Amino acid sequence: MRAFPLHRQRKLVSGIARVLGSKQGEEATLFWRETAKSLLQRLIANGVHQAAAEDEVRALLHVVLSELETDAATARG
Repeated sequence: MRAFPLHRQRKLVSGIARVLGSKQGEEATLFWRETAKSLLQRLIANGVHQAAAEDEVRALLHVVLSELETDAATARG
């Protein structure tokens, strides 16, 4: 049984985007690296193959970045 993809978990995506949107530079990079590492470890611990887990985290990052871009465009109005 496959877990619900990370990038489709709205609470997760919006939560990460909210935190990343409040950080800049190295602070944002560090937050993402720690978050990605934690998610990757959790997926692997739940039996997801490493390559598939990495794909999941990568897809999540793309969705989070897309949400950040959308939020920025909306704020510019």
